[in-house]
Amino acid sequence: MPSSITYEPGAVVAVRIRFSDGEGVKRRPVVVLTNELFHAAHADAVVVALTTSMSSPRFGDCILTDWSAAGLPLPSKSKGAIHTIERSAVDKQYGNLSVGDLERVRESLKLILGL
Repeated sequence: MPSSITYEPGAVVAVRIRFSDGEGVKRRPVVVLTNELFHAAHADAVVVALTTSMSSPRFGDCILTDWSAAGLPLPSKSKGAIHTIERSAVDKQYGNLSVGDLERVRESLKLILGL
């Protein structure tokens, strides 16, 4: 059954994300990508991970220009690492991306996915 907790696209929330090698988990901020229609049918949300590691830019990274307004404590960028999470696993909500940052994140995801 879908969770009653919903988030708008662009919501910046904290969740525990498993490392890509499958060994261990880290609490990190992510951006919710899915919308209310998806959430009405699923208990999950599709998210993109954020990081404060600004060195070593990689294909698909998207620097957030309004990171402070989104409630993030440090300059951040999306990593292009897409995850599916259970919405009930969200620890807290920091805030929301600005319209401009959300649009840039969406554009970076289109590049990553070849859309």
